[in-house]
Amino acid sequence: MTIETVRKLAKNNKHLNLFSASKEINGIRLFHNEIDFTKIQTIFINYLYFYYNLNQDISSGEVTKDVLKNEIREDSYSIYKSKNRDNKEEKDNKKHDVHLKFVK
Repeated sequence: MTIETVRKLAKNNKHLNLFSASKEINGIRLFHNEIDFTKIQTIFINYLYFYYNLNQDISSGEVTKDVLKNEIREDSYSIYKSKNRDNKEEKDNKKHDVHLKFVK
């Protein structure tokens, strides 16, 4: 199975809905095994998270559905979002920097 196939499966609404439900309902399992995931299972779960978050951003209006037109757009948006998050965290950390001056 290729990465492209795994990615396509993870993008499928049926799998995304199952993934979303499994996060909320304890009895729903994605795989027969609950631990010791294979490498392909781990990659599939990572892509499920990726598309779940992407769809959340579409729902909230942060990005349009156009991002789902191809993998380059999806990956580009993910990189853009990651860099913005890093920049925001850096700015937040700078706001909390305290410069103390000790006077004798």
